[in-house]
Amino acid sequence: MTGQFYLDGIDAYTSLGICVTKGSYNNLVAFPAIKELEKNDWPEEDGQEFDLSNIALNTSDISIEFAYMGSMGIGGLIDKLSDLSYHEFRFPLIDRTYTLRLSSQNSYVINTGLEISKFTLTNDFPREANYEYQEPINDSDLPFPKGYELDGKDLTDYGVVVLKGSTAEILKTPAVKKNLLQNFKRQDGAIYDGEVVKFQTKEVSLKCLMRAGTIETFWRNRDALLYDLTKLSAKTDNEGYEYSDAERIFYCDEWSESYPCYYKSCQTNNFLLNNGVWWEFTLKLVFTSFRIGETDFLLASEAGEFIITEDGIFYIDLKNYAN
Repeated sequence: MTGQFYLDGIDAYTSLGICVTKGSYNNLVAFPAIKELEKNDWPEEDGQEFDLSNIALNTSDISIEFAYMGSMGIGGLIDKLSDLSYHEFRFPLIDRTYTLRLSSQNSYVINTGLEISKFTLTNDFPREANYEYQEPINDSDLPFPKGYELDGKDLTDYGVVVLKGSTAEILKTPAVKKNLLQNFKRQDGAIYDGEVVKFQTKEVSLKCLMRAGTIETFWRNRDALLYDLTKLSAKTDNEGYEYSDAERIFYCDEWSESYPCYYKSCQTNNFLLNNGVWWEFTLKLVFTSFRIGETDFLLASEAGEFIITEDGIFYIDLKNYAN
């Protein structure tokens, strides 16, 4: 148990008889959610209008379960964590150090010779200090299928595969915005403004798996993905003025559609250190434009490849040849 967890630079098992139980790394590797955005909700428009000129990451609550096998028990850890607000938590197995503060104690179980307690610790520093971007590298030996891109970069470049069930999330229709509704007490039914149908904001939960051969590659790819999800890009409006915006373009090759979106939050479903790193997580994106216009019916070969004109420029739309 020694060398598993260091508190303020001191081995916690040697000094306090403390170790970290299985599953406690889950919250440590998840991306923090972004802070709430300013927005406008126009009844005559689909979705909402978001201010994406400055994406800021929020603090995160981290739940960690500790096992106590020393003579000091839980009191020694509480005394240590309450002498100052912030303490340094180093976890050599995942090669990461965090500065956290104690928030609450959630559970406490006493067994003969063993005490187990779960604490909530708050991380007020969601980004790595002095982080320098490094291009992700896919060192996985798995045959990950391609077809999901973020700003033109395939997710497999990060060692990420999109899992089964995500397609339905992407294609699912959002809830309808409610128009003016009049419901009188002395009249059957209701009177509803049915002239237009507009949809609410659509949140999409992508089930993902990141695979890395080493913990170093995992952090390189994980941090690069978070950076690419939240970075500000220079854009130009219709009048030629430049501005910064954190809107991403998520592309699905399966049905050749691109969706403007922004990152919202992340949740770890499972994190394993077994012959490398396996991180199963749910990535939540908000699609800012999701109503697909008139459907195009494009001519394709039996192999599923689109057929283009002789000059190699245009696809062949079958609607143009319909009777």
